[in-house]
Amino acid sequence: MKLLFWALVVLAVLWLLRSKKSTGTPAAAGAAPDNGAETMVQCAHCGVHVPASESILAASGAAYCTEEHRLRHAS
Repeated sequence: MKLLFWALVVLAVLWLLRSKKSTGTPAAAGAAPDNGAETMVQCAHCGVHVPASESILAASGAAYCTEEHRLRHAS
């Protein structure tokens, strides 16, 4: 009977620790949630928004949607 009591106590403590850990939100921990969204940037020439990974960056730091727009805007 004593063993069953202590087993229940240990299980209750583990359950409480686990529930406390799962209630913490990423925002509370200072981390941004990862929802699969990518940062979008605006083309300096035409204003179209493109994913940052697909944009073309100029030496000035401006982002463009195509190489053609980068060349046109530079002239």
